[in-house]
Amino acid sequence: MSLRVLGVNASARTDGFTAELLDEVLEAARQQGATTERLDLVRYPFPFCVGNYSQDPTSCGPDTCVQGPWDGFGKIADKLVQADAVVFATPVYWFSVSARMKALLERMTSMENQGLLNLGKPMVLLAVAEEEGASQALSQMLLPLSYMGFVLVPLGLVYAHHRGAVSLKGNTELMEDARIAGENLVLMAEKLRGTAFREPLPSYQYRLPRLPGVAAD
Repeated sequence: MSLRVLGVNASARTDGFTAELLDEVLEAARQQGATTERLDLVRYPFPFCVGNYSQDPTSCGPDTCVQGPWDGFGKIADKLVQADAVVFATPVYWFSVSARMKALLERMTSMENQGLLNLGKPMVLLAVAEEEGASQALSQMLLPLSYMGFVLVPLGLVYAHHRGAVSLKGNTELMEDARIAGENLVLMAEKLRGTAFREPLPSYQYRLPRLPGVAAD
């Protein structure tokens, strides 16, 4: 079975610069034999996270989220779990990731709180800015996704400052970076596929009260 690579486009546009860069990475992955799919978040609306983890961590999970598992996020979560590797792509809005990307990361808490459902899954991160802020947006994705168990591939951070350009394809260095990221994504996914990584207990379980004299598991 060929590797499945999912590309997540967090732009409000399905034909903008972010989608253009994402498509380049996915094309490189296809050239390596992977099956690819682009998921445009704008087509999968979902409610914001309501932060119920703070009050009842056990109610924050893939099947127990109070927002319901079958809203737009449930469909996205299923695609994330089924993928062997993921490309997360965001435009830069005011030096940060888009609101859609931030909302996705928050809702993905339900995919790591009761077990790391994406542990060891390779990822590439993309950010496209008008002028500045791309590196900051990349870091805002890198930290939470790493805590969720995703693994950044070598040279898997790619950013662009288009500065009024009509297309990104004229930037040959950027296109090469996108191609290398896509190829490395497939290479790492092939190496890590089926690897059983260790993971800790869900963090909230360490805070549960223990009876006197009862040893921790």
